[in-house]
Amino acid sequence: MGRLGDGERPGAVSAPSPRAWWTSALLGGSLHAPAAQPSRAYALSWSLDAQPGAAGVARGICAGVLREWHLPEHAADVELVVSELVTNALRHGRRVHTATGADDPIRLSMLRRGGELVCAVRDLSDRMPERRDPDFKFESGRGLHLVASFCSGWGVLPVLPAGKHVWARFG
Repeated sequence: MGRLGDGERPGAVSAPSPRAWWTSALLGGSLHAPAAQPSRAYALSWSLDAQPGAAGVARGICAGVLREWHLPEHAADVELVVSELVTNALRHGRRVHTATGADDPIRLSMLRRGGELVCAVRDLSDRMPERRDPDFKFESGRGLHLVASFCSGWGVLPVLPAGKHVWARFG
């Protein structure tokens, strides 16, 4: 199931507890439109084209959903984190099919139960993210440091036969 850790050390990623309420929704693909009652779990999912503008599209989706879910106080943090996760999926997680030249899609999921919100980005690569200490001499390499700084937990949930969800929890 990938490497386990506390999600805070360089190089380590964490997996959710198998009993996390949202794990089965991500792994089982049972993401449905939200129920109208706030006591129930809400789950939405979108397929994003693996194009340079995908991070901006994801930010817009998150802003709209958080307004609908009456969670605007999370908007800035969620938009930043989701933007980083989508950018990482574009840079490190996408595969181009040689026969068609098409990229695998990226999947954005948002799940909520009560005050807890989970955002996940799925790509079809088995390459696990690796958090590094930021080196300010380089333009890249700070994404997962930002993710860890702006959410209450993050990690990777591998998917069989291929791919993974990189998730971030808020609240």
